[in-house]
Amino acid sequence: MKVIKFNLDDLLNQNTDFSYYLLGRSYDLEENGVLQDYSKALYYYHKGFENGYPLCTYSLGISYELGLGNVLSIDKGKAKELLINTYPKILELINNPDVDEIEKVYAKFVIGAYYYFGLGKIEQDYNKAFEIIKECADKGHIAAIYDLGANFYYNGRGTDVNYELADYYLNLAKENGLKRAIDLYETRNKVKK
Repeated sequence: MKVIKFNLDDLLNQNTDFSYYLLGRSYDLEENGVLQDYSKALYYYHKGFENGYPLCTYSLGISYELGLGNVLSIDKGKAKELLINTYPKILELINNPDVDEIEKVYAKFVIGAYYYFGLGKIEQDYNKAFEIIKECADKGHIAAIYDLGANFYYNGRGTDVNYELADYYLNLAKENGLKRAIDLYETRNKVKK
C-alpha cells in the first residue's frame, strides 16, 4: 500500500490553505516527522481558518472539543458551533471537481471523524466511520491506516475484532514513521510479553 507522505519544507513553502491544515496537523499530532508544538499547530489552524478553509475550521473545532495542550482550553460551545457550521463546507470541498484528490482524501477522513466521535449534529456511527476511514486508508492516508489498527479492528468498532488486521495496519503506520503508531506498537508488544 502506498502511503501519502509530505515533506515539511515543501509544506512551509506552499502557503496554501491545505498546507496550513497539514502543518497544523503535523505539529498537533506529530505527523510528517514533526515534534509536537501546540502553539505552531494553532498558528497554522488559524491561518487557514482566517481564509475560511473548512479543514482548518474543523481542526479549531476539534481543538476546542478536546483542548490543545496548554494553548487552547476546552470550550464545548465554541467547538459545537465551529463543527456544525463547517460540516457542509467540508462536503462542498469533497464534491468540488477542482480540488486535488489527496486533499479530498483528507477531507473525507475528517467526515469519518465526525461519525466516529459524533461531532456537531452528526450522530455517532462507528459503522459509517469505519467505511469512510477504510476508504481513506486504502488511498494512503496514514492517520486512517493508524485508526484501522489502533481503534477499528482492535476494538471491533464498526467492524469485527480482527487482531491480525489491527497488527497489519498499526505496523504499516509504524513503518511509515507515525509516532503514535510507534508508541502504541511498543505498548502493545510490552503487554503481549
